Amino acid sequence: MTEELTQQQLEELEQALLKLKVSLEQLLQDTEAGTEPVKLKDNQGRLSRMDELHNQSILLANRNLTKNRLKAVLVAEKRLADDAYGFCEDCGDYIAFSRLLAYPDALRCIECQADADAAGR
Repeated sequence: MTEELTQQQLEELEQALLKLKVSLEQLLQDTEAGTEPVKLKDNQGRLSRMDELHNQSILLANRNLTKNRLKAVLVAEKRLADDAYGFCEDCGDYIAFSRLLAYPDALRCIECQADADAAGR
């Protein structure tokens, strides 16, 4: 069984969440220009346009992952405000501090996350 988080650990994790949130928001802002439609340029060949379209599709997929991670951070911040942060949403046990340091937006303990991954959730 994992131990309850101390007030100092919660404060450290709150800062980690804030830092992650700022980083994700900055990444979304920095990649916004790449989401504009690919323009047909006069002197560019068909393959170059295909490369641009392919690169844009990768960028859009990465932006979707970033948006989903940002949503998870916002959920974690709400859980922190509601005193539910640090508890596994599946089994109710404490999530290890080391796991939360690595993934401050984690909703499950490592055992429940492994089960969820195996089940495809």
